[in-house]
Amino acid sequence: MNVHIRLAEPFWRSVGLRDLDLTLEPASRVDDLLVALRERYPRLSLEFDHTPPHVFIGDEEAEADSILEDGARVHLVWPVAGG
Repeated sequence: MNVHIRLAEPFWRSVGLRDLDLTLEPASRVDDLLVALRERYPRLSLEFDHTPPHVFIGDEEAEADSILEDGARVHLVWPVAGG
């Protein structure tokens, strides 16, 4: 299945692209996506180790075990705290 990923700041700088497309096994989960991104982009893996991303599928925040569907649009956002 194909998944479209949008990387927010600062994640996209580790890859050099804001948008990526990955092919994953059917019924893959968010965790599987993050593992695939870590393997393909080692610098991005370092960013994830420093600051794990918030993951959205469409407009909904996803959990690590959320199942991805073919054509899913995933957005990885750097967590920001405000006050």
